[in-house]
Amino acid sequence: MSQLGITLESLALLSQVAGAVAVFASLIFVGFQMREQANATRAQTEQAIAGNWMALAQVIGDSAEAFTAGLLSTNATFADLNDADRMRFLTALFALFKHYENMYLQFRKGRLGEAEWEPWSNHIQMYFHQPGVQSWWSLRKSTFSPVFRAFLDESVAPHELSPVALHHSATKA
Repeated sequence: MSQLGITLESLALLSQVAGAVAVFASLIFVGFQMREQANATRAQTEQAIAGNWMALAQVIGDSAEAFTAGLLSTNATFADLNDADRMRFLTALFALFKHYENMYLQFRKGRLGEAEWEPWSNHIQMYFHQPGVQSWWSLRKSTFSPVFRAFLDESVAPHELSPVALHHSATKA
């Protein structure tokens, strides 16, 4: 081999360099694949959130009067609602806040970006600070994860009113 100017040692070194380049290239490829997978996971999460919200919006819309009355209720046991409306409100509220909890947990895991989370966070807090939700929360908060409970319990009422509160204040004027 020395007649060609390449020694066995040079050939071994060349093959090690080629191997290192191949490993480096495969690491770059794996990095791109992981980024694409993360983007796909975020897109699926956002799609699932939107789909779940549409289903919840239908439930809330179908029981709009009960939901509105429950949100505005200042009675700690919702005795001002009839039995059917109380059940509609409590069921819809539990489903709504489980949806919010899932979003919050997805955000904390990085599957939902800050720009996508912020409007939902505002939406959650608009509802959370309603009198009826506060009464319900004091009764049912233990059914939610500790990190979600802390997030809500430490939240400050937003300046923006929920659609129900906005409508209620407009009809009082």
